Amino acid sequence: MNWITLDHVTLRYALTGHGPRTLVLLHELGGSLESFDGLMPALEQDFRVLRYDQRGAGGSEKPRAPFSLSDHADDLAQIAAALGIAGPLLLAGVAAGAAIAVAYALAVPEAVAALALCAPALTVADDRVRYLAERSELAVRAGMAAIADASLERSYPPVMRRDPAVFAAYRARFLANDPVGYAHANLALADVRIEERLGELAQPCLVLAGAHDLLRPPEAVEPLAARIAHARYAVIDSGHLMPVQAPDEMGRRLAGFFAAVPRPALVRAS
Repeated sequence: MNWITLDHVTLRYALTGHGPRTLVLLHELGGSLESFDGLMPALEQDFRVLRYDQRGAGGSEKPRAPFSLSDHADDLAQIAAALGIAGPLLLAGVAAGAAIAVAYALAVPEAVAALALCAPALTVADDRVRYLAERSELAVRAGMAAIADASLERSYPPVMRRDPAVFAAYRARFLANDPVGYAHANLALADVRIEERLGELAQPCLVLAGAHDLLRPPEAVEPLAARIAHARYAVIDSGHLMPVQAPDEMGRRLAGFFAAVPRPALVRAS
């Protein structure tokens, strides 16, 4: 792993694989770049794959000041530029990571060739906003163990705990989150209201829903795909945390979708 210092934050990242185009993987709330370990065999043969811990997560810097979706999108722009990655980029985001992908594509559409939005968290209902605030306060006050089981009951339901070792590893990484960084990420997600702008996306999009997703079920995800002009929609055998719970199917879907995206003339990411 490597670290890179941007204007206001230091991020941990991995850049691996081969191919003429770069695929950026954006992890879920409470996740890290390790969330995508199971996808690498399907992706690294044909793409350069950039994955990184978002600010406040994993091995990246844990700011004590609040941050926003715009800060996340700016981090993506900065890390691509700092690494000299030529675009347009291919973006795949999971849950809150999908909101980052959409925000970046809307801000700099010429820098994005295609998107995959997996269990996308693009808007938050009022009751969910209250829940995120309460969960944030409890994590800061009592630590990640105070919220882990209740959070994972919905994002990683028992029906998806088919491999106990995989679940145990994910739970351990979740517990290792910095409570303040995690709280800031929760509050950043609570402010997301990007669903209404999906009609502005001109890029090809793959939209994936999990058949066992209790947080963003198929009946909530399918209408999002209908708002996007060039979207393909599919349901896969997963819960909310697709790269961990269904890495083989998600990897195949992403590889097939992005391989079919026409390759434009390369430009340097900005």
